[in-house]
Amino acid sequence: MQGKTEIDRIGIKAYSLKVLKEEGLFKEKLLILEALPSREEFFQLLKKQGFKDGQKIFVRFSHPKKSVFLPKKLLEDFDSIYNFASGNYSSGLAVIVHDYIQGKYGGTISRYGDELIMEFVESGWNSDYAVNIDTAIFTETESTWYLYKGERKVPVYEEGKGVTVKTVTQLDDETVQKLFLEIKGKLGKVRKLLTENLNSLEFLISEELKFKPIELQYIDFEEKKLTQMGNENVFELKTPYDLRRWDGKTKLLISIPAAEDRADKLMQVIHKIKDKVDTVFIGYGVLSHPAILLREAGIRVERKLSNYRVLKLKY
Repeated sequence: MQGKTEIDRIGIKAYSLKVLKEEGLFKEKLLILEALPSREEFFQLLKKQGFKDGQKIFVRFSHPKKSVFLPKKLLEDFDSIYNFASGNYSSGLAVIVHDYIQGKYGGTISRYGDELIMEFVESGWNSDYAVNIDTAIFTETESTWYLYKGERKVPVYEEGKGVTVKTVTQLDDETVQKLFLEIKGKLGKVRKLLTENLNSLEFLISEELKFKPIELQYIDFEEKKLTQMGNENVFELKTPYDLRRWDGKTKLLISIPAAEDRADKLMQVIHKIKDKVDTVFIGYGVLSHPAILLREAGIRVERKLSNYRVLKLKY
């Protein structure tokens, strides 16, 4: 695997930020430590990288084998940062310190053959479980944007509150144009980074519509057709209980709304259908965590696009 030695040593989160920084895509201040130094040395390293005591700084960890449930916290003074890092550090972890990144939109860009597929929604750090997200497909000559028409409920992470749910409205053409102009100049570097082994890039987009890549990933998808427009007859699951009304034959569209216990509800459905179907439609993105959970259970997924408008933008 590309960068395998470094990933095995510092984990994919730290490796991603290191590579993104080297490519000029991660603009924020960054410090990665494979071992925790003394408090005084730690403060000196923070100052050397341009951090200032009193500013909002995000501290998290990277592990060679784990990518979820790792400690993280937003802090504002060097002493608190060191106390948090030292209180959670253990052998095998890498410490990551970077500027606080606040996203208005969140999503992924993945390489699928010669295309780059961007799935995103107004939400920020917890966009993966949103239903009816927006999609842009970039070829060598143009981009095609599939934009949902109407309101959606999406999960949002708020510091101190955890995950809550809010309603977002549809994107207007002016915002899409600004997003396109911000992203198109970075597609060359993104294509270079996305390989067979690391084919997806998680990102945030700030309130000022600035592109903020945060992590490279590998997503295993084999589908030949990732998206489908139209009104093919489907049975939509919005809760696990909807399965009681399913005839067992009509193709399923899984679009369980976002909620704090969303994974539990989705796993209930997966457990009940995995021996009955080999392919389902999903209301989530094909690159989302729900889609990954379905694929891991041996169920192939296709994205069904309904109530979307299409906008084409050329380079």
